[in-house]
Amino acid sequence: MAALLSQLRALGPARLGAMAATALAVLGLFAWLGMRAGQPGMALLYSELDPRDAGAVVASLDRQKVPYRLGANGSTILVPEELVPRLRLSLAREGLPAGGNVGWEIFDRGESLTTTPFQQDVNRLRAMEGELSRTIRGLAGVRAARVHLVLPRREAFSRQPAEAQASVVLTMQGVQRLDREGVQAVLHLVATAVPGLQARNVSIVDSRGELLARGGQALSGPAAAATQEEMRRAEGLRLARAVEEMLERSLGAGRVRAEAAVEMDFDRVQTTEERFDPENQVPRSVQSSQEQSRGAEGGNVSVANQLPGAENGGGGGSQESKSEETTNYEIGKTVRSTLREHPVLRRLSVAVLVDGVWEGTPPAFRERSAEELARITTLVRSAVGFDERRGDRVEVVSMRFAIPEGGDSPADAGFLGLGIGPATMARLAESALYALVALLAILLVVRPMTKRLTATLVPQAALAGIGPDGTAIAGPGGAALAGPSGTAIAGPGATAALTGPGDPDEMVSLDNVQGQLRASSVAKVNALMDAHPDEGLAVIRRWLAPEED
Repeated sequence: MAALLSQLRALGPARLGAMAATALAVLGLFAWLGMRAGQPGMALLYSELDPRDAGAVVASLDRQKVPYRLGANGSTILVPEELVPRLRLSLAREGLPAGGNVGWEIFDRGESLTTTPFQQDVNRLRAMEGELSRTIRGLAGVRAARVHLVLPRREAFSRQPAEAQASVVLTMQGVQRLDREGVQAVLHLVATAVPGLQARNVSIVDSRGELLARGGQALSGPAAAATQEEMRRAEGLRLARAVEEMLERSLGAGRVRAEAAVEMDFDRVQTTEERFDPENQVPRSVQSSQEQSRGAEGGNVSVANQLPGAENGGGGGSQESKSEETTNYEIGKTVRSTLREHPVLRRLSVAVLVDGVWEGTPPAFRERSAEELARITTLVRSAVGFDERRGDRVEVVSMRFAIPEGGDSPADAGFLGLGIGPATMARLAESALYALVALLAILLVVRPMTKRLTATLVPQAALAGIGPDGTAIAGPGGAALAGPSGTAIAGPGATAALTGPGDPDEMVSLDNVQGQLRASSVAKVNALMDAHPDEGLAVIRRWLAPEED
């Protein structure tokens, strides 16, 4: 122990401070690694929460003493992975998250005797708005919804009550849009859920400020489309959705995007067409007439031939008849009157963007081949009613889709095809990093420090001079330093001997040394000094230094 203390004093304050700082850093590193390893893996509980819902969820987690971590400015909550299912069930039992809206549970809090009819009406209105918002938010593609209801009260002595009205604001997920069928579904959902509300009094607006349904508008007949621009846009959305639904069955959901631009003729045209068919004749009327006439030639006039009963002795007579028939025919005629009020498609342009293909292990991206794009183009042309005579155009392009916020790339779906998710890979990488840091700390800090300390202590007790008869001449430390072949060199005062594995060999004489030494021992000492010059030099310096009392 005294030797160890003397060696530590010999190192000096600077080296001792550096060694202490290194030891504390290593201990702190191992303590931090241990604490990190002891922490459970965090998983997503809820994301994109309303501030009110986030506060309610955090308060519930605090009551249950569940560790959590907040992210994305408080809209994302992470909890231990193994607690996610249980916490979601328990929070659902409490009605969380409520989507930032209050539903019919507002009446579960109990009514005070001081509640006025006005407060009851307001609570009822808030409950209806909240329940409608929750229902609309459950539709595909809708991230959030806000409903405003206006339910006027009928004033006294009023003959005509005011009509109820509603406004709906929709926030869609990503770049998704609500087509006309979806807009009509939301419109009629709100209208049928509120007493006295007509569908024509419901307005729907999206988060981009685009008017999807106009209040006070008739919903039947051609007038339901409102303006010509809305009709054109609705037709383009219908065609684009038809293309996307068809291709997603083969390419996968979210891996195709279609846009359609249409030119329409909104002229109101009335056409009258009259056709005659000469092959189709029908008798309309028939007129017939007959005429007969008879005449005689004159002879000599005498008293005899004028007497009664006297034969006419005159010349011969003439007889004439005439028959005539007239038939009137009607020719077949077709009269067609056409009134065109609906718009007619004049020109169509469709652009289709499809995602590429992820292949191999790990997955690598490649664009689709020209043959695949040609087949997709053929399908799109058939789906939209392509007509080259109108000048229609269809373009299909393959490009890599951007990864949506919070989504995972197909390349991250699994590591080397093993099905290891990104979260698991992150934890494994973190553990591997901790192990690497610990290994480097051992190799680069602990081992050199231990080796230096050992190398400083061993020469004090190891290196020896050799007497004439092969016995050890011990130095101030007293012990021995092992040589390459198991020999020991002791300083003055040592009792160990320099021994080798072989038999005694010839003896040699050295200057300033009484007696003879074994040649093998001298060679071993030389080899040991060549192998450990620093340690040998330190022992020699200690031999030359005066011994302390």
